[in-house]
Amino acid sequence: MLVEFQQALADLTASPELCVAVRQQPSLLKERYELTDREWRRLVAIVGHPGMACACMVYRANRLAPLALNIPATCRALGKHLRTVVSEYWRMYPEGNVHFFVETDRFCSFLKAKLERDRDRSIAAEVGPVLARDAAAMAVALRESQTEA
Repeated sequence: MLVEFQQALADLTASPELCVAVRQQPSLLKERYELTDREWRRLVAIVGHPGMACACMVYRANRLAPLALNIPATCRALGKHLRTVVSEYWRMYPEGNVHFFVETDRFCSFLKAKLERDRDRSIAAEVGPVLARDAAAMAVALRESQTEA
């Protein structure tokens, strides 16, 4: 059951939304994970601790860093939409790949598909050309990093 405890803690750290849901309904943990009573109590206490918000923030900062460093123009072009788009991406791809280029390339693919299907064409018009340049540069950087290994 330790594996379930560890997975639950990782999932909670990656998802402030899940933390809020567990604070409101602690039984969610037992519904989603096979936990001992002791593990369940510990997770409920961890989620209720004020420091959990900081842990979630650090996790998200680590996921945001590759994007901010590798495709800053796209991030700027998204402007006020960045938070919403990145949060949607993280919900769809909860696993963080520690390789900066892989994570950024995957985000570029996600964003391109999102812009193609979104109804708000003004965002696509602003972000699309910048994303195309950034995504092309990212693809080259990713290929080069893989050949160096």
